Amino acid sequence: MPIRSLLTRFLSDRSGNVAIICAFAFIPMLVVAGGATDIARHEAYRVQLQDGVDRAVLAAASLTQTRTIEATVTDYMKSVPFIKDVKVSFTPKTGLNYREVTVQAQYAMSTGFLPLIGVNTIMVSASATAIERRKNVEISLMLDVSGSMRNGNPRRIDLLKPAARDFIDAILNAKTADYTSVSIVPYAGQVNVGSAVFAGLGGTRLHKNSSCFEFADADYAAGMRTFAGRAQVPHFTHWNFNQNVKDMNWWWCPTEDTSISYLSNNATALKQRITDYKMHDGTGTAVAMNWGLMLLDPTSRDFVQWASTAGIVPTAFAGRPSAFNDGETLKFIVLMTDGAISDQYRPKDANRSVTLAPDNKLTQSRTQARDLMYKVCNRAKANGVVVFTIGFEVDSTAATEMANCASSPSHFYSVTGLDIAKAFSSIASAIQKIRLTQ
Repeated sequence: MPIRSLLTRFLSDRSGNVAIICAFAFIPMLVVAGGATDIARHEAYRVQLQDGVDRAVLAAASLTQTRTIEATVTDYMKSVPFIKDVKVSFTPKTGLNYREVTVQAQYAMSTGFLPLIGVNTIMVSASATAIERRKNVEISLMLDVSGSMRNGNPRRIDLLKPAARDFIDAILNAKTADYTSVSIVPYAGQVNVGSAVFAGLGGTRLHKNSSCFEFADADYAAGMRTFAGRAQVPHFTHWNFNQNVKDMNWWWCPTEDTSISYLSNNATALKQRITDYKMHDGTGTAVAMNWGLMLLDPTSRDFVQWASTAGIVPTAFAGRPSAFNDGETLKFIVLMTDGAISDQYRPKDANRSVTLAPDNKLTQSRTQARDLMYKVCNRAKANGVVVFTIGFEVDSTAATEMANCASSPSHFYSVTGLDIAKAFSSIASAIQKIRLTQ
């Protein structure tokens, strides 16, 4: 047959075309179907790898984690079945009150079908970042230990003490104690700063019975005051002379066992101080508020550093109080009283024997003292301090004073009897909620 006829027949023959087409289409179809299998395997590996990374980063970022970040990440990543072929890296950032950890993991997965198009491995990657941050908390707790706390059945003082101790336990727990400092300011007519602090601040001592500083009206202005050479409150009583009452000392300035506790996170020690408090004469709420805010005011930082060096304040809190605008710190005042602010008296003769009946003069009216307290309350609130107040079996005058001082109506608690414990519990819960949400 001529060559031309053979070529014509070959070109016009249609038999076998489907087989040829199928042969050419088989490889792409195999790549698509097999590639889908490889992609599904990749996703399964990615899920396992991401799960391991997530668990590792959460454990490593925990502030309660006692192991090193490397050891924690390594241990938790062992849950990944193919961990021996995984490359893991981590980046930590830590501070006093936070820990941030980023974990990245990569695994080169061998493919089964994609090598047909030159893809021998697919990189499986997973990463996660976790941060645990705890707000620093500074609290000033002012407790009224005036003589009227002896009233009631049970006595108010006997209801206050366990309620205040429970408050300390709620505030200073295992998760919060490292970041929370509590100052307690017990007060009667005045506030005892403690003999060591009185000497450290350079006060002029007239007697050794107590350690209260005199305040002038100007001392209720902003910031820590200067105490070098400042006069001491005399040793005297006014209303309750020569009466025998359990847990009661009648002096206007409380004695050493009822002095300020400074920036502490030792719950056991603070609760013992509360247990040991004695009742005294007068209700100097303005003085207590002034001390309470000073212990939250950053201008008192030099004093706190000195107190830390002297062993009065833990070294961990030597840099406190934080600035009012410090976004990492929450500041609270909790002010409790069972009565209205009283007038301020002083003996006409500071050298008069305390065994004689009181002979005193008015040095500051209760109206003046109330206005000074409001001044401190308003300054606290203006600087972002959250002010809680408790009126414990108070009359309308005292209730008004406490309501006006509080941050809002919901921050004021008017309670009687056993409800004092509920008030402190509610405040502790509110502080914890604010800590978690801000």
